[in-house]
Amino acid sequence: MIVDYNPETHFERIGDQTQYFLDDTMLEWVKNIKRTHHVADKHAANPVIRRDRPWEVWPHFNTTVTALRDEDGRFRCWYMDFTNLGFEGGAEAVWKPKLSYAESTDGVHWDKPELGAVIVDGHNTNRLDWDDRLGTPVALSVIRDPVDPDPDRRYKMAYLPEKLNINVPKRSTITHSHSLGLCFAYSGDGISWTQEPANPVSLIWGGDVLSLSYDKERARYVIYGRGHYAAETGNPAGDQWFTRHFPGQPFGWIPKRAVYRLESENLLDWSPAKRVLAPGAYHNLDDQFYALSYFRLGRYHCGLLPVFHTVDNTKETELVYSHDGIEWHHYPHGPWVIPLGGEEAWDAFQVDTVIPPVRVGDKSYILYGGADFHHDWAFVGKAQGLDTPEADRPPDALNEGLGLAVLRADGFVSLDAGLREGIISTKPFFSTGEKLIINARCHGNGYIDVEVTDAMDEPWAGYTRSEADRFGGDAVEHVVTWEGQSAVNEIVGYTRLRFYMKNAELYSFRVADADD
Repeated sequence: MIVDYNPETHFERIGDQTQYFLDDTMLEWVKNIKRTHHVADKHAANPVIRRDRPWEVWPHFNTTVTALRDEDGRFRCWYMDFTNLGFEGGAEAVWKPKLSYAESTDGVHWDKPELGAVIVDGHNTNRLDWDDRLGTPVALSVIRDPVDPDPDRRYKMAYLPEKLNINVPKRSTITHSHSLGLCFAYSGDGISWTQEPANPVSLIWGGDVLSLSYDKERARYVIYGRGHYAAETGNPAGDQWFTRHFPGQPFGWIPKRAVYRLESENLLDWSPAKRVLAPGAYHNLDDQFYALSYFRLGRYHCGLLPVFHTVDNTKETELVYSHDGIEWHHYPHGPWVIPLGGEEAWDAFQVDTVIPPVRVGDKSYILYGGADFHHDWAFVGKAQGLDTPEADRPPDALNEGLGLAVLRADGFVSLDAGLREGIISTKPFFSTGEKLIINARCHGNGYIDVEVTDAMDEPWAGYTRSEADRFGGDAVEHVVTWEGQSAVNEIVGYTRLRFYMKNAELYSFRVADADD
């Protein structure tokens, strides 16, 4: 059967791009195969960043945090320490956030360096000096820009400041009670920041969470976040956080937290915010979407999506994917990527992230925020008469931290076979790479044999199953061989792969040169 035929390119040309199995894009047919979604293991040292300095009041790691791994291998984290417990931001700036910094050589053991910029009660702190004419961020996202040649603008920060309210008096349809306006700052070292003179660069963006990235294929800066939230009417007489839901309307009408997307070529001129993720058939009536931690896996645009269960007042995180970053896909309900920690755990009630996963050797590291309190009971519980002890907890009794969860490298999804042999047959593709490299794991007496066929499904001599060197181990980059040889670029034209598997998991494959 001919599939995915294009008259200009014939079958797909995959180059050396890693092929994953998040959906059926590369699959021609399967037998006795299932798709498995994997749960990350929480590190024993969690939380890896916590409140442990005398000047810290309420370090907030659920949404007001950003982190990356630098070229020198350092993990770098910028987070907000809220020094006052308030209901909302806006002009009064009742949260009084302080921008703070931590770094690590391994992602597990973190240091809060004394920066010499801010002294608190005689303590040299890890707080950054910040030009707060518009206010300190209540949400922020930092990237290391891959295209800007200016060393003083190497790091870009998108942020929402707590002092600026762009919609009082009314200027736009945004009704969020802290419609903060999109701002930027630039830095050469990640410590000293210079404000964009044109701040705020967009008045049609508000909320308290955002994620900045650079799309090399489109040559655009992209932001995902909560751009509009019509449930917040701005009317003090109304319930600003929890409103009626209309399940019979598309996406339940609009009064729910959802994820919006906007893009720019220059960080100054931004497209209108477009809603790209909203709760629907795969989620419960009360579920809302809090943010999106954006990253790439081969052809796929991926995201870790925090889901807010409003009735239970908890948050958990799921994996979503897209082929263009605009039309997104959910999976039927399965295990959360990072589960809640349990009643007595430090991450008992909230688990979410706005930080992209990082590849570290043969592992994927996911830094995530966790909390031992519910989403909002501590803030509004007393005013709403909720029967919860959290309503009486002061800010310094709200325990929140940054945790580390670990998967095998790119190990979110695999295709698995059990006791019966399973078979995976790929669609035809073209690549000039020298070697076939798989990310796979076998259990017990499990195995994977690989056969190469032509576009019409005829096996190639020298690359048949009977000549395959059987794989029975666990490796994120195993070079497949046939009687000791691996040069798949000796096969002309388009090819298919056929994986014969038993008690095994296949996460990905790629065809690449020996020095890749």
